[in-house]
Parts: sequence; C-alpha cells; structure tokens
Amino acid sequence: MSRVINREGGVSPELIERVEASVGALGYRPDDRARRLRAPGQRSNVIGFILVDVANPFFSSILRGIEDVARKHDCLVLSGSTDGDSERWDQLVSAFVSRRVDGLIVVPNGSHLGPLQHEILRGTPLVFVDLDSPDANEVDKVRSDHYHGARMATDHLLRAGHTEIAYFGSPLSMTSAQLRFEGFRDAMTSAGLQVVPNRVRTGTHTPNEWQSIVLDFFQHGNRPSALFTAQNFATLGALQALHLLGLRHSVAQIGFDDVELGAVVTPGLTVVPQFPLEIGQRATEILFDRIEGGRHAPVSEILPLSIIERGSGEIRSVRQGQG
Repeated sequence: MSRVINREGGVSPELIERVEASVGALGYRPDDRARRLRAPGQRSNVIGFILVDVANPFFSSILRGIEDVARKHDCLVLSGSTDGDSERWDQLVSAFVSRRVDGLIVVPNGSHLGPLQHEILRGTPLVFVDLDSPDANEVDKVRSDHYHGARMATDHLLRAGHTEIAYFGSPLSMTSAQLRFEGFRDAMTSAGLQVVPNRVRTGTHTPNEWQSIVLDFFQHGNRPSALFTAQNFATLGALQALHLLGLRHSVAQIGFDDVELGAVVTPGLTVVPQFPLEIGQRATEILFDRIEGGRHAPVSEILPLSIIERGSGEIRSVRQGQG
C-alpha cells in the first residue's frame, strides 16, 4: 500500500487500482509529518515567523511582506506571538522546529536564544528581524537604523528651538529601544543639553495606557515643549493625550514609525517611518536564499530612515521665541 501511495515503481496496475479505491473509500490522507521523518532532506514548504504581537501594525506588516515572498515560493507561513514572554518564545521555537519548517524568521527575545541556539548550531536557515541578539552574530539580520533614525528625529526638534524634550518608548532591555534612546541621548548631549530622567518614560503599553501615562505626565507639572515618541503605540497614546489637553498646536511631536491617520490629524504627525513590509520581504528573500543552498557570509542589513514632515514636528518652541 505504501508503495502505491508514495508513487513508487514496481507495482501492477491492478494493485494500484484496488489500493486507490480503498483509499477513496476510507478517506485516507497521507501524513506529511511522517513523510518528512522518513526523508529528512525533503522540504516541508513551510516557514515560521515568531513575532512579538500580531496586533501591532508594525509586526502584522512584516508578516504581510513575508507572506508575499513565501507565496512566490509556494510556501506557507506559520506565525505566533510571544508578547515578550521568554517561555512562550521557547514554546514557539520548539513547536515550529518539531514541525520541520524549512526556516525561521524571528524577532529575537534580547540575548535569550533558548532552543534556538541548537538550531543555529545545526545550520537551520534563520533570519532575525527588527532586533539584534548579541549572542548570534552568525545569523542573518534585517532591521531599521534605530540609532540614526532617533538621532535625526531629536536633531529635528532641536533645530526648531526645543531644549526641553520628553522621551516615551519601549523598555531599554530591547535592543531597538536601547539604540533609539542612545540616538536621542547623543543628540541632546551634542547640543549641550542633559537628558532629564523625569522626562523619560519607558515600558510595554497599549495606546490607551500610553495616553494615560502622558496625561499623568503633564498633569503633574511636567511641561516639555516637545515629545519624541519612540514607539508606535506611545506615539498614538501621546497624540490622543495632547489632543485632550488642547496642546496639539503648541507642543511639538515626532514619532518613530508611522501610525494610521498620522497624515489626517491636524497638525499632521511628523514621523520617522519604518518600512515593515519591505523588512519582511527582504528577510524572506534572504531566508529562501539560505534554504536553497546559499553559502555566503551572514547578512546584516540596516535600512536607512528619513523624516516625513507633516507639521507636528515643525512647531517651533514658544519659549525660545520669548527668550
């Protein structure tokens, strides 16, 4: 029976006809997992994507880019969100590997590699996106230029005369957040200014939670003339808070990463946009090159960023004008 199902030779037409009739009557379907166990070198035509939060438009756009390229290779994409939880991250890595995916695209969980370390040693095709992992220099990587994007945004506010700039972003334990904060800090230092600890807020929050944080920030006496919101949910929350406080036309704001309706509000939201669709597409192209036998040195692509000026980041400091 197995020789018929697997289309092997040396089987009489009469036997093929009887077996196929039985297969149809029983509703039998071949088990692809079992086939892969019997033929380790066989492709599964499935890749995995481990991300942080599929509800975040940034990661869902990366997934869209991955699917665009995977479809051209007749390949399916399995995906799962970690929500920043190391145990969940380990579970997803183990689950995808056990299904013998052809390769993995991963948003790394800091320096924690867990079961992925074994896959790196085995040479499993692997690409990191968005973040770096200091313990995986031999892995292909695609990400935005977090440091220079943040420094460029801060310099933009400084040129508008702002010296009191508040920073809202992700936890600094994340490499992307650390790089963005360093860009902000270095721009301030180069301008002869200090980063005031009380004007820095970091954490993992929803847009509504960020709105409450920014409202509380202003209502307790903090009055910066500009905001650098270094994460898209922080940008949305701050945008809403400034609107509720009636400060949208007097407090400047630049966001890292674009957000929905950023071009529609008044004033329009100035941003340093990332290009998550392109990140996903490029990461998948690199992954398939590995899957298909590419033997080049590890790729580390850092995509340059620029500013889209829409109005909010060009609000000049009233305090400078009064001086």
